[in-house]
Amino acid sequence: MEQKNKIIIFSNIKGGVGKTTLCSLFATYLAENGMPVAVLDADLQQSLYRHRVREEKADPEQKMPWQVTPLDTSDIKKVNKVMKELKKVPGNVLIDCPGNLNDKSLAAVYAAADVAVIPMSFDPDTVDATGIFLKALKSISNCSMVFVPNRINDHEGKAEERKQRAQTVNILELVGTVVPRIKQGVAIKRYSTIYSLESKQKKIVATTFDAIMKAIM
Repeated sequence: MEQKNKIIIFSNIKGGVGKTTLCSLFATYLAENGMPVAVLDADLQQSLYRHRVREEKADPEQKMPWQVTPLDTSDIKKVNKVMKELKKVPGNVLIDCPGNLNDKSLAAVYAAADVAVIPMSFDPDTVDATGIFLKALKSISNCSMVFVPNRINDHEGKAEERKQRAQTVNILELVGTVVPRIKQGVAIKRYSTIYSLESKQKKIVATTFDAIMKAIM
């Protein structure tokens, strides 16, 4: 049975929240669960695509679990055309987006999205930036939103900080789904675009990624 098309963007205007890493790990997780997946790298730095090129060059015999294609957002007409074509692709199309709202071509990407996966942390700067991003996204897209608390240590912070964290989650739940946190760990930073998830990585992301999968179905 052919799977329904889903365009899933990984985005937030705050840098350093783990968009690229989570996009890659989630793509592999989907593939390992037998779900069709393809990835586009729309980030200006194209870190994900360059990561794949390096790994493929180092191990050319390794079978690629999913395809990754760079998306040049400098040509608005081309971006619009690509997004229309992506709507016809069976399965999950993940798009790693840049951490800014200055690229006008991104409006076509946001408008075509079915789901926005939004990695974040709970420090004031990231919470504020996430709020700005949500307003911009909602003005363009009707996509559902999935918030991923990333690189979180629940045991850190004072009582007041934990209270503010809980309040932030309550507010986010009014506009989307907040999935279980992904805790801090070296294993997550050490991601690969061509190899299977390590056992430690699976243990860390499984609960979160299962919740994302449930939310996007």
